[in-house]
Parts: sequence; C-alpha cells; structure tokens
Amino acid sequence: MANHIYFRTLTLLAFVAASFLTSFAQCTPKPEETVWLEGTIKAWKKVRSDSLKLPPAKLPWLVLFDEKYVFNINPDAKLFKSSSGVDPQSLSLSGEKVGVYSSQHDSKITLPDTQVIPAQLISFAANYNNDKSSFFVAALPSIWAKAEHLRAEKDLTTLVRTVYVHELTHTYHRNFFARLSEIEKELKDIDNFDDDIIQNTFGKDDSFRKAYLDEIAMANAAAEEANIGKKRVAAKGLLAAIKKRRSDFYTGQNKKFEEVEDIFLTMEGVANWAGYRAAIGDGLDARTASKLIRRSGKNWSQEEGILLFMIIDSLLPNWQRIAFGDKRVSIVDLLERAIR
Repeated sequence: MANHIYFRTLTLLAFVAASFLTSFAQCTPKPEETVWLEGTIKAWKKVRSDSLKLPPAKLPWLVLFDEKYVFNINPDAKLFKSSSGVDPQSLSLSGEKVGVYSSQHDSKITLPDTQVIPAQLISFAANYNNDKSSFFVAALPSIWAKAEHLRAEKDLTTLVRTVYVHELTHTYHRNFFARLSEIEKELKDIDNFDDDIIQNTFGKDDSFRKAYLDEIAMANAAAEEANIGKKRVAAKGLLAAIKKRRSDFYTGQNKKFEEVEDIFLTMEGVANWAGYRAAIGDGLDARTASKLIRRSGKNWSQEEGILLFMIIDSLLPNWQRIAFGDKRVSIVDLLERAIR
C-alpha cells in the first residue's frame, strides 16, 4: 500500500514449524543491512525507554526478508524447531544476542501463525499463540529501495527505520489486536478490515468527510500551538468536534464504528508518534521528521492519530503509564484527561 504504514489483524492457526525450514542457507542479513538493523533496534530501544517509557523487554519474533532469504530472528523456541537439526546462527542486536534461522523464500513468506504472504514491500505486527505473543514481519531496506514511489525519498533509510519502530510499538497492542479480532467477526460485511475502515466506509459521505477533515485541521492547529494555555483551549474545541461528529454519524447500526475508530486512532497514533520520535533520534529536525512520518496526510487514522498524540504529549505528563497499562485506554480518553 503506497506511502502507507499499516498492519493487519491475523488469525492464529495451527503452527507448522517445518514450513519455515526448507532450503536452509545458514546466513544472516547482508553486512550493510545487519549494520542498519543494529542501528534500528538501538533506535527502537531508545524510543521504547525514553519516549514510550516502557521497561526493557526481549525482542519479539522478527520475520525479516530480502530478495532471496527470510530470516526468523528470535523465534519462539516452543513453536519454532528445526526438523532438520540445523542450529540457528547467532546475531547481536543492540547488545541482545538472538538466534537467526535463514532460508530461501521463493517469493513467499510463512508467518508464525502459518499464513503465507508474498515477499514484497510490506510491514506489520500481529498476534499469535492465542494473543499471548506478538510478531513483526517486514521487508529489509533493499526491497524498499526498489519501490517506485520511494525513489525520490532522500531519507529512505530513516523512513524504513521509523516504520520498524512503528510496527514494534504495535507489538505492545496485543489487547487491542484481540479486541479487533472480535469486532472483525461481527462486521462480516466489511471486506477490508484495516486502519482505513472509517475512511473507506464513510469517506464518500460529503458531510462526514467535511467534519473529519475539519477535525484534522483543528488537530493540526492545536499540535502546532506553542502556548500551553491556548493549546488546551484548542484541544477542548477539538474534543467537542470529535464527539459531535460521532453523535451525528455513529447511530443505530453504525454505533459500533465508534469503538473501531477509537482503537485504530489509538494504535496508529501512538505508533506514528513513536516513529516520529525515532526520526528525530536519527538526526531530523521536528518539522522534517513530522513530514517524513505523516507523508501526504491522506490516511485519516494515521494523520489524526499522530496529531492527537502530539497534543496529548504536551498536555498530559506520563500518559504512557495509562496508555500501556493493563486496560485498553483510547486516545479520546487520553485527550479528555489532557484537557482537564
């Protein structure tokens, strides 16, 4: 999906370890991509600690691939076993030693839940093991570099790094993923249940579209406001607009979309904000980092989501403790707390 950082909700199936273990190559990513990956994991750990304020944790299962090989890094030992007896290679990523199983992929990538995807430009996080664990799958930078729509991107390596940080943030959203899986079963008439669902479902309604785009403009103004008092006033007006739109359009059978919107705004917003912090950590100034992450701004959930978290981060100290607690707390709940 061009210019779009995204994830998919996946359903756990019976795990077939042998499907990962054909045509072993016993290698690690290319030297230049190993260096890049080391820097990316270091950037992730810094964002996790300094920006998201999360405690140190073991890396999740990473499924990374280039044009020829797929690398299962730090796989779940209880599920991933080599039927051929091949031992993993050892790799150190930002001080953490991980095992790497490598194999030729023949243009297909098998995931920890046994789904198979094409080996193309893609990145997402999802649950497995009955929602108890998360994995992250992504193309390595060499594949991104060949994408036509990214040919002119001068900060490509930083962009890909921010995508990785974005998706690694999603590995802390297991409870949101689990709830989305439940909702998806209820919305059987929706073909593409993803973070664009609100835009795709209501975007052709001129009144809804205008209301949503007006909100994004308000959010942008509030995020750019330097005066904290004025920012809080602007945020109050924004919250009122959000609630009015929802009360106008999410009625009757559409009431269920209020929770759907909350979840996607929350997940995409905080993940984009984490990517934004990673871009700044990579040496970009705040404005350039914002432009890199937000791209065209055409994807509603990601655009409004990051703007809301920029506002929340300015007005609500230690929001991370609430956002990453045991209970699901939505972005609107956080905004309400921020304007008190």
